[in-house]
Amino acid sequence: MGFPKEIYDRASAVLSERRQYAKEQTLVRRQQIYSLLPQIEQIDKQLSQIGMKTIQAVAGAPDELDKILERLKQQSLGLQKQREDLLTAAGLMEIYHDDNHACKKCKDTGYVGTKKCECFQKLLREAAFDSLGAVYPQNCRFSNFSLDYYSAQTAPNGINPREKMAQIKNFCIEYARNFSMGSHALGKHQPPSESLLFMGNTGLGKTHLSLAIAGEVINKGYGVVYGSAQNLLAKLEKEKFQFSYQQEEEQSYLSLVLDCDLLILDDLGTEFLSQFVTSTIYNIINTRLLEGKPTIISTNLSFQDISKRYTDRLASRLFGGYIQFEFVGRDIRIQSKIMG
Repeated sequence: MGFPKEIYDRASAVLSERRQYAKEQTLVRRQQIYSLLPQIEQIDKQLSQIGMKTIQAVAGAPDELDKILERLKQQSLGLQKQREDLLTAAGLMEIYHDDNHACKKCKDTGYVGTKKCECFQKLLREAAFDSLGAVYPQNCRFSNFSLDYYSAQTAPNGINPREKMAQIKNFCIEYARNFSMGSHALGKHQPPSESLLFMGNTGLGKTHLSLAIAGEVINKGYGVVYGSAQNLLAKLEKEKFQFSYQQEEEQSYLSLVLDCDLLILDDLGTEFLSQFVTSTIYNIINTRLLEGKPTIISTNLSFQDISKRYTDRLASRLFGGYIQFEFVGRDIRIQSKIMG
């Protein structure tokens, strides 16, 4: 599973615009060259006529077809030689043959053979980053996750907020750096990355670190689906009850959520609760655990809250299959405004 369909569509649209631009620029430059060297335009017209004659000859399959094709070939080669000599003398050879494509490897198609070109991969990553920015506009990176907002004083319960959050941040950095969907290399099995559960009050950095991980994972070429529980589940419910036959030909949003390389479900517990929502959340958690697909869930709820709000079965899967992190401290968004 790579990127969601909307990400592919966005990147493909950029490639389409590049191809159209290259075509338009090529026509403009050709006209400029023709105005300087009218002979080139005449030669190109003759070469086009030879091409048509070749197609007609093959389609008609006349007697002595080989001789006809050889004669047309020689005429074409002679005209091409004249054109090259004229262009070289005028210093316009490179400009004439420049196809104006942004990527010379794939000609802005996005593929070299059957493999995605580097330019397409770059566009996919950029589109994915833009998508994350659209749903959560802050620029969330590990480098700007400041520990200064967490108290360095050890609390009566023995927890030092700054030290604990430094440990969580370092874990997230390593998690993103070593993110894997599982592989077999040199005879060794590398298991997929674990699923993570970020717990704690509002404003302690759960979303920031989730998106910092997402950015690094996207940069490694993996497909990430991010969404708040409220928005994502509302979209899934709308999709279920507004199903159309047209959707059968496309990948449903639920399949994207279940199949993506990394799913980030933010603010679990803020969604409107219904039987559909409860069963869908369980389906997402259970399916991805069974298939070894990493998920990061953040929530303000405690274990007791989750068991009460949903079901013991869902809570069991969540707390039994996820690595849990308790975020501590005071709301850093409020502190940043005071300190700023």
